[in-house]
Amino acid sequence: MAAIALCCTVLLGYRAQTSMRLALVLPLVVAVSFFLIADIDTPRHGLIHVGPENLESVAKSLGRPQ
Repeated sequence: MAAIALCCTVLLGYRAQTSMRLALVLPLVVAVSFFLIADIDTPRHGLIHVGPENLESVAKSLGRPQ
């Protein structure tokens, strides 16, 4: 999130000195960051798949079936 904030700040400062063509980059970066945050929130659906390896290893160490 800090990298996205830094990127947005740099783009805003750079846009102040250049043309308005780059004005579309900032909303695109923010939209992608929101998409990735929402995608991580649902671990079994979407582009990013998160497996429960840590939970499975804890269950195995406790002697419980998976």
